Amino acid sequence: MKIGFLGNTNNFPFMLARAFARLGHEVLFIVHRPESLHRPEHRYSDVEVPYPPWIQEVLLPQPSDFVTGGMARSRAVRLLRSCDLVILNDLGVSMAGEMSCPCVALLTGSDLSYYCDPSSGQRVLADMTTRNPLKQVWGTWLWKRILHRQRHGVRHCQLVFHFQRGLIPSNDAILDGLQIEDARRLFFLMADVHAIPYTPVPCNEMLRTFCATRLTWQYPMLRGDSPLDYKGTDIMVRGLGLYRRQGGSRLDIQLVRKGRHVRQTIDLLATEGLADWTRWHNEMSQAEVWRQYQQSDLVFEQFGQGIVAMAGLEAMAAGRPVIANGRPEIFQPLLGEPSAVCQATKP
Repeated sequence: MKIGFLGNTNNFPFMLARAFARLGHEVLFIVHRPESLHRPEHRYSDVEVPYPPWIQEVLLPQPSDFVTGGMARSRAVRLLRSCDLVILNDLGVSMAGEMSCPCVALLTGSDLSYYCDPSSGQRVLADMTTRNPLKQVWGTWLWKRILHRQRHGVRHCQLVFHFQRGLIPSNDAILDGLQIEDARRLFFLMADVHAIPYTPVPCNEMLRTFCATRLTWQYPMLRGDSPLDYKGTDIMVRGLGLYRRQGGSRLDIQLVRKGRHVRQTIDLLATEGLADWTRWHNEMSQAEVWRQYQQSDLVFEQFGQGIVAMAGLEAMAAGRPVIANGRPEIFQPLLGEPSAVCQATKP
């Protein structure tokens, strides 16, 4: 079977594509974004540019590129129409109605919570900086067209991958509104155990921790956001502050400048007396994140109402204990066994 992919948020779809290739299927993978987080060469050492023939670069960097035509979009549609099955992620889902074969919508975040939610339009309008009324009209038209195409694409797909019902009620409501019944919904967890090297915990002289999620945690949520976007970082910081005040040994706390509330996190670290225990990194590739796992003794993930996803699963695949809110009330019944996550919901 020839399986096509378009959309590669966090390289999650590419992980699935490699699994299909290992099973002997022919895979066509389209890379459409320039950011390193969504490009396979920044995750896998065996993927290089120029890409091998089964990986095609067709740049569609702006959301508007998916609804205004253009040569790149036409080429992507033409390539995908040669497949027997198409798996669509990000705004690639908006193309589902133009496919001549069965489609799967691989919904991993904003492709559902933002681009399928009509209320997000208020955020779009609020974010406009132009005072030109014609540009405002054009921007509003673009947004409505993207919303319509994305929602139509989800409806058109035979299967819709999204998180287990109950994890994100607001997203369940969107899917229900699109008449996606549970029989069409699909959910599974993936960790790249073929690529992530297992290494013994280093047992550093000073316990080294690494936070593998973005620093987005202050409420209220913005329109179009979902609980997945809010990581509860303040719970981690306050817990570490409590640990220090109770006389705990010095920690080597590693954080990444990524997320909506980096400045607020820096301020909270100072308030909790942790600034001198903390080392900061700039945003890094996924391959570098894996190296951080190897160098760390334990990993923190999310403490909000999302789920432990790629970051935490990959840390455990690397052999690291993960402290997080693993949502056991959802996952233990689903998986039929206790989670390996070290459960925490408060400092």
